[in-house]
Amino acid sequence: MGFPTRELYISRLLEVLEWVYTVDPDTIEPEREYRIERGERWRADTLDEWKDVFGADLKKRGRRSAVANITSYLVNFTEEDQDLLIFLLTELSEADLYLKQNQVIPVLIRTGSFLQQCFNERIGCGKNLYNVIIEAYAVGEITDSEVRLAQFIRLCRNDVSHNFSYDTEYGFEVHDHAAICTVTLLNSLLASWFGSQWYVETRLSIGNCIRVVENEFGFEWDSEDTTYEKYSLDPKYDNRD
Repeated sequence: MGFPTRELYISRLLEVLEWVYTVDPDTIEPEREYRIERGERWRADTLDEWKDVFGADLKKRGRRSAVANITSYLVNFTEEDQDLLIFLLTELSEADLYLKQNQVIPVLIRTGSFLQQCFNERIGCGKNLYNVIIEAYAVGEITDSEVRLAQFIRLCRNDVSHNFSYDTEYGFEVHDHAAICTVTLLNSLLASWFGSQWYVETRLSIGNCIRVVENEFGFEWDSEDTTYEKYSLDPKYDNRD
């Protein structure tokens, strides 16, 4: 039997990455004690062996440690220009997991930071989120619909970041919808940039996401500034008064 190919290693690691996000840690029973130290590289030849290694890590030190080690392996095996793909898959998994736990604020904060980082990486600059969204749109990295979702998510991210969670300017319904939109946007970027898909399912289409933003919440698009008017939402969703 020959050694696994590089492509097979990547395929197995991606399966393990999905598994780490979907398995119940209480059901994991590693065959032996593992501890992956910083910079250490394990050799596993089968999917079950990889699950045993990273399952032990998940069980003992939590999801963050296991995911960090899996993504480190994946980056080591993939081409340099595929690093962003790996991190996009990870952020999709994080957003999906937080949504299932009804943790809206972490979704918005994580996705806002990720969008700033990945847009800057795609276009080779170092701008804040507002400006890098506009720049990404101007150079064709994102579509008309994607720029609207990105700016809506940014506004909600700013609201939950700059205000107490119980005293935000937008109503919870707005933030909750923005969190759902993060998965829609990330899946759209995954498809358009890499022609790929992941196990995380989009809850609403881009069209339906935008219809809620503009028709239900009442946000008005400012084509000159390429963003939504910050306080153009329907008064029933405005907590400022």
